[in-house]
Amino acid sequence: MTPTQRPRALVTGGNGNLGQEVARLLLESGYEVHVTVLDPETRASFAYGLMAEGLAVHTGDLTQEADVRRVFEEVGSPLHALVATVGGFHAGPFADIDEAAIDFQYRLNVKSAILTLRTAHAALVEGKGSAVLIANRPALSAGPGGAVTAAMKAALVSLVRSVGEEWKASGVNVNAVAPGLMDTAENRRAMPDADASLWPSTHEVAGVIAFLLSDDSSIVTGTTVPVFGRS
Repeated sequence: MTPTQRPRALVTGGNGNLGQEVARLLLESGYEVHVTVLDPETRASFAYGLMAEGLAVHTGDLTQEADVRRVFEEVGSPLHALVATVGGFHAGPFADIDEAAIDFQYRLNVKSAILTLRTAHAALVEGKGSAVLIANRPALSAGPGGAVTAAMKAALVSLVRSVGEEWKASGVNVNAVAPGLMDTAENRRAMPDADASLWPSTHEVAGVIAFLLSDDSSIVTGTTVPVFGRS
């Protein structure tokens, strides 16, 4: 980079609670920030506040290879930071989950991460960049009620370990964070009797992600950092 160039970052799932917080933090840190959203209606919602200041918004279904390739063509190269936050959670008894829900959880949590990370490779190599994926607490410490998503996120942990090892010779770091239940308005409404002070905030999780993207963590790759909060 020349002194006038800003490092380029892509945050997928930029309309989610964590995606928005990561995008804000990277903007404040001087990055040229690109985010993805699923559709034009969501894209229009970014026309407010900080999220409209210097932020490039791209639409695409990142479970579809053609959309993933188009987004990366729009973002350009080199890429210095990738944060893939696209994902979802399925709650309920394991015996009750149907095939459609299994397929949806796979596409959202595993396929999107594989397509995104693979397609980012050349741009990350050019930028000597870092990638961070999002696992979750159940992927590292099993519990009831979310077995399928936990399995998908555990696959993501394995993906990070393998790709981190494969890409480290090219100067690209690949890591993940595994948040516990995060302090969001939606989670507070869903669990009004819980002690939300024990949950990690999206700002705290974004701070760990920012560290994994920074030069200070240049010797860290292939790992998943637990971000469980105080519970």
